[in-house]
Amino acid sequence: MRGRGVDLIAKLHRSPSLHEREVHAYRAWTPHLGSAAPELIAVAPELHGIVITALPGTPLDTQSLGPDDERDAHRDAGRILARLHSLPAQAAASDMTDYLADRGEHWLARLGHHITQHDAHLVREHLRLLRSTTHARVAPCHLDFQPRNLLWHTDRRTRVIDFENSREDLAARDLARLATRIWPQRPDLREAFLDAYGPLDTNDTAVLHHVTALEAVTSMAHGLQHGDDYLVDLGRRLLANLGH
Repeated sequence: MRGRGVDLIAKLHRSPSLHEREVHAYRAWTPHLGSAAPELIAVAPELHGIVITALPGTPLDTQSLGPDDERDAHRDAGRILARLHSLPAQAAASDMTDYLADRGEHWLARLGHHITQHDAHLVREHLRLLRSTTHARVAPCHLDFQPRNLLWHTDRRTRVIDFENSREDLAARDLARLATRIWPQRPDLREAFLDAYGPLDTNDTAVLHHVTALEAVTSMAHGLQHGDDYLVDLGRRLLANLGH
């Protein structure tokens, strides 16, 4: 689509909640990110649809960049997420930790015999500790912040797309996809990202460690449900790492 001399994208959401989350993000938060995020052009509530501007670039996970360009892309991503996380939030940390711990129990129950009693106990211990981390930072979060939603362009700028999972949450949880899927193999990208994002405090580090248990059970459950071997293997690897 084209309008106002720019390319446009029409998107239909799979559920009302995803539609509401993305519309809210585009109205309340992404204007503060400037050209690093799409602009909301129109909303069709009856269709759960939106029209947004298309951004230049292609997803990082589809590109073969040199190490320097990769580090620049992740450094710019850190700058964008730091800006998003600097915006005001209303939710209390205790409400967020309780919610996430409850979600962890939900997904743990879905795994049934696919998880050992030892691993289930380990996950529950991390969920218990997460619930007690009541002074963590709360911020507007993207919640699917990973290379497939980060565009890199020849102008050497990173942009972020797909805000349908966004909501107020624990800020450090927004780093979980990078921390569990990218940084273990590429510590240089972690360093570049945090160079722009800023250092993690004690509570951030604790949250990131404990939500790894949540990432493990949700990855396994979704992988088993959809026949996605990558997610199943990721969940098992995260569980193994938690045990060390």
